[in-house]
Amino acid sequence: MSFILEYQSLIKRIDQAIELPAIKQILLPDPTDSDDMKDNFGFVILSDGSAGPFYSCLGDTLTWLNEHRNHFIGQSPIKVAVKLDGLAIPASALALGAFNAISQHIMKRAGFDPCAITKRSDTDLTAGHIGLVGFFGPLVERYIAQGKQITIIEQQPERVPADLPIQLYTSPEALAACDYILCTASTLINNTIESIVDAAGDPAKINLIGPSASGLPDLLFAMGIHSTGGFSVDNLDELIHSVLQGDSWGTSGRKYQLTREVYPGVDLLLKQMRQNANQS
Repeated sequence: MSFILEYQSLIKRIDQAIELPAIKQILLPDPTDSDDMKDNFGFVILSDGSAGPFYSCLGDTLTWLNEHRNHFIGQSPIKVAVKLDGLAIPASALALGAFNAISQHIMKRAGFDPCAITKRSDTDLTAGHIGLVGFFGPLVERYIAQGKQITIIEQQPERVPADLPIQLYTSPEALAACDYILCTASTLINNTIESIVDAAGDPAKINLIGPSASGLPDLLFAMGIHSTGGFSVDNLDELIHSVLQGDSWGTSGRKYQLTREVYPGVDLLLKQMRQNANQS
């Protein structure tokens, strides 16, 4: 079964298991910030304060959301999350944000804090050949300084400076030769994650990174992916203020990293969530 079909099945399981708070706000970055080199994110915020980040720079996502976001206020995040199909990119981006918000809600209510788990550094790796799906400027600079061989897969190659000592491709076949792969979670929005897994050969080399990976990682671990990163918002007011002002919002929460070994799984989380609700 494809990733999208597995995803739809997971959404239905969650919908049948619990009631979720409605969408309170679609938080978007300033649409006038047109720097093509800057990665911007929006957030789906639920009425209980749970916040799900999503990449807002694919296609005309930001324009579409600025025109339509009020339509989603008050809706169940399930109705929005189910729209992820990898075809309608703006709706899929918002759907992933809704799924991430649902996931943050579940983890919080189940008492599972992913940020309490030790996070590995992606800048100090023993692997000699690093594959990057997406251009991550600061990481590239550090890997170059460390003498790493670097292969970058970027569908917008103009984002990558021409003078860098790297191998640059627009399709993922070259990932097979890499020892270690860091992959942008925007591949969940455009449904290219399966092509990345197929090209890598060994999915255990793949580590999904970025705020958009803040969802329950069950399906990704089932595909064999080694780890997923995410972002948990601690100070919602600071997040909202920073995004609206066009400032960095990293201090409003904490990054985390999950592997199969430390992640309890959606079924246990839902069970614990229901138990906690009955005890309150």
